[in-house]
Amino acid sequence: MLDFQDLDFTTEKFRELCSALAENYTSVTIEQYLTAGNDLPERFVLMRHDVDGKAIPSLRTALIEKEFGIRATYYFRAKRNIYVPEVIQQIEAMGHEIGYHYETLSDSNGDYEKAIKLFGEEVQRFRSICTLKTISMHGASLSKYDNRDLWNRYDFKDFGIIGEAYLSLGEDLNYFTDTGRGWNSKNNLRDFIPGRTQKFVAETTDDLIRLIGSGKMENLYITLHPDRWTSTTFRWALFWVQDLAFNSAKKALRMMRK
Repeated sequence: MLDFQDLDFTTEKFRELCSALAENYTSVTIEQYLTAGNDLPERFVLMRHDVDGKAIPSLRTALIEKEFGIRATYYFRAKRNIYVPEVIQQIEAMGHEIGYHYETLSDSNGDYEKAIKLFGEEVQRFRSICTLKTISMHGASLSKYDNRDLWNRYDFKDFGIIGEAYLSLGEDLNYFTDTGRGWNSKNNLRDFIPGRTQKFVAETTDDLIRLIGSGKMENLYITLHPDRWTSTTFRWALFWVQDLAFNSAKKALRMMRK
């Protein structure tokens, strides 16, 4: 039988991660990172959340971060049960940054004109309820389109956006993501900083916590998905099965594309 205390990707494990980060780093949002210039803290962490599933779990992680004095950036998709104004505004009121998790190129099946029109409409939709300065592409791993390719033809700055969470950040950041239910997992197809070679490695959250405490990294950029960090054994098992299915599908896609 599963012992919940021994499981990874739980709410309690997330709390342990936040505690380690608060003890060792100063948190900055993506917007702060992009506008700070030479005034960034000597040791800092960028804490980013991609809200891919329902919006409600993001309230739980946002409250835990607030408890530890961590300011994070939350990227919401413009989808039903994810774009929930009440949740978005509550998280922004806690001091966190709100961003747009765009996927208009994959939604438009590669039609660039349709995609950029939809992008503008959804930017305005977010700005009707919150401040919006930065964006982050949604990986849409089952689609053949990479949403970042939209900026090969257009410029997000034309929409008053100051940066994109993959394309606008420095290559010197130590990047970790829970995509694929592991830190920088082989099941990750698109969640990486282009051109970045990973220097430090962590398999589990405990590995990452030990690495944080080692003092070896001056900066840290972490991407998490709030849905994945659960508070009950049932929901943990449910998302474990879901991740297993998605990882299997991504492996099949990788083989087909080769």
